[in-house]
Amino acid sequence: MATSQDISTTATTITEGMRRQFHRDGFLVVPNALETEDVEILRREADCLINYLISENINIMTDYGEPITCGYIDPPVSQMFILSKKSYSHVRDQVPEEPDSVLHILFEKVPAMVNNFLPQESEDDPTCLFNEQYIVKTPDSADASSFEWHQDSQYMDASAQETFPVVSCWIALDNVNLKNGTLLVEPFPKLKDAKTGGYVDPPGLFQERNTYVQHHKNLASHYVNPPPNKMTAIMKAQNRLPLQPPPPPPTAAAVASTLADMLPKDPKEWVCESQAPVLVEVPAGSIVFLSGWVRHCSLGNSSSKFRRAFMPQYSAGKVVTATGGMVSLAVPCNEYDERGREWVGRRSRMQKEEDELIDDDDGFGRTEDLDLGDDIDMEG
Repeated sequence: MATSQDISTTATTITEGMRRQFHRDGFLVVPNALETEDVEILRREADCLINYLISENINIMTDYGEPITCGYIDPPVSQMFILSKKSYSHVRDQVPEEPDSVLHILFEKVPAMVNNFLPQESEDDPTCLFNEQYIVKTPDSADASSFEWHQDSQYMDASAQETFPVVSCWIALDNVNLKNGTLLVEPFPKLKDAKTGGYVDPPGLFQERNTYVQHHKNLASHYVNPPPNKMTAIMKAQNRLPLQPPPPPPTAAAVASTLADMLPKDPKEWVCESQAPVLVEVPAGSIVFLSGWVRHCSLGNSSSKFRRAFMPQYSAGKVVTATGGMVSLAVPCNEYDERGREWVGRRSRMQKEEDELIDDDDGFGRTEDLDLGDDIDMEG
């Protein structure tokens, strides 16, 4: 069981090796990343939404679809909530029946960890909440609740895929295992030096968005298609050795030299070795951080209980299409002073009444000219 001290330590001690493992494999599992108290808050909200759907005679698996939008039940009049932390928080706090709030989880605890796996943020490119949903598998729904192999990036506009890294944070709200519908993740193919046959490890941090996207995309381009049959994938996952952490980090200059010297300029000429799938079996409160380009699927729930997960997703910058349309949410996790444009840390609260959004009595601001793209659903 994690204590309050444990979560603070977890959020601030994502190591260099863990970051490099994420960029090498396309995902990272952090067991017991959230406190029990936070898991309970998320469970209560998930149950609130489930009960609402049941009261409306909605079958989660067949009528509504597995992902449950959690930002609101009744859409607000204005769309300003997708751009403003203040407006989004107002909408978000309307969901729970009890005086719980997920905001500290959504905008503080999880971003503190996910920032380790995104390019360095700035005022122009802040870490943004991109999407969030509960993913609930009802009891005895093995066939209906199975979800096929996919990459989360495939749900984005093509131009946005090439520009904005997105990391999904799949949070187990129940102990997950083979029986109740957990994740199967196929790690990125491993890079090899064409001359020596040795493995090439990526750096722990990609500073530039473009470099980040291209590296993940290029590794994913070496997946063997079609994806493996699920039963075959499960067998391989059960017989595989544990994922090995990368070797001790080289110097920054050595990493740059390695990638430049060992890899052909044309990604099609990269030498890659497929890795066996990984079956995620972890306790409640664990988080699986997933690159938008890593291939994964989920199994059906054949158990007699609900299987609940919560999946917020975060982007490096506000994700827009080539024509300027919004792809999904673009709520900055940090705050800054509008007048002085002074960047403010996550735990600093500098919003003042004179800085707040112009309101038209509906609780939100106005965005009459906002070009919104289609909503996206990503399942697991």
